[in-house]
Amino acid sequence: MRGDWGHGESLQYSEGLPLLTYLRVGEPGRPLVVFLPGGGHLARISYGHPGGRPDDFLAHWLAARGFTVLALSYPSDHPAVPAAHPELTVDRWGAAAAVLTQRIVAEHHLGAGVILCGWSMAGRSVLPFALTARRVGLDLRCFVSLAASAPLPGLVPVPPAGQPLTPEGLWEAALGQSSIRLDEWYGQISAQAGQDEPIMSRDEYVRHYLCRHSVGLRGEAQHWDGQSDIHDVEAAIRETGVGRWAEFPICAAIVPEGAQDARHALCDHLTWPAITAYSLGWRLSDATALSADTWAGLTAYSRRLPTDLVRFMPGNHFFFLGAAGARRAARHIEELWQAAEDLHLVVAGALTPHEVP
Repeated sequence: MRGDWGHGESLQYSEGLPLLTYLRVGEPGRPLVVFLPGGGHLARISYGHPGGRPDDFLAHWLAARGFTVLALSYPSDHPAVPAAHPELTVDRWGAAAAVLTQRIVAEHHLGAGVILCGWSMAGRSVLPFALTARRVGLDLRCFVSLAASAPLPGLVPVPPAGQPLTPEGLWEAALGQSSIRLDEWYGQISAQAGQDEPIMSRDEYVRHYLCRHSVGLRGEAQHWDGQSDIHDVEAAIRETGVGRWAEFPICAAIVPEGAQDARHALCDHLTWPAITAYSLGWRLSDATALSADTWAGLTAYSRRLPTDLVRFMPGNHFFFLGAAGARRAARHIEELWQAAEDLHLVVAGALTPHEVP
């Protein structure tokens, strides 16, 4: 298994789960950026494969800005990971990622807070990560969506029979029966290279990045109970935290503009700032107790959330790949973190101490 690991990778265990872990330590005093991958992919999609060009990947440009980068891959059937855990749920995965993040923060004396970045399916893990972060004392400053699915089961189209699973209960994603999706995804990755050399070959994509994993990580009704494929909407709502808006962190978004990713291009600039607004609204127990100036400032700021907490980028679902896209995405992550810090100051002035989590 060790031969499947690249530079900076190691296998770490958290909450009983094996996590392929990538760590690149940055400058003291700069936040830690945690990357969680989407469906069917190792977190290598953020930092690359052996032999790849580092500047085609997001981690390179985040490191150039001084950030420490931690990328965590969920259990899967990839040879770099010892166990797939087909029964794994969103809440258990988010908790394991947060516990490991706190351990790494302590080991490396990282004290500038955490920016959580989630791509695609990883948007369903935000609240479990945030709740565990609060429990273990991890300073989560904000979440940045990279074309991430909001924690609202039903937003993602699901075939009537559910997603195709292996006999062991793993989601096929882009492998096996889903080769059409493989063609689509690799085509989008190739488009991100522009006129440059390919970011990766098709063989490198399949070998280094793609995997099968628990269908429960999608945050939809479909789950594997250890023996069979079941559909439980209530479990999905519970695991993703629908309705628990007061407990969500500040949520920002980088939104792709390409028609190849229509759902995210049309929705993400509204959904993620709305979750931030819901969080603030739920935590304000009595807005009438605020001074007129504080209330005026708070309402003015809330109306700017879809601007201050959103950035748009050309490209498709893989917009953060390729030198140009990766560099720009890293800049936007820094801008959104700074916007979140501004909002923290606004919130601190508007909420009483017991209302601030």
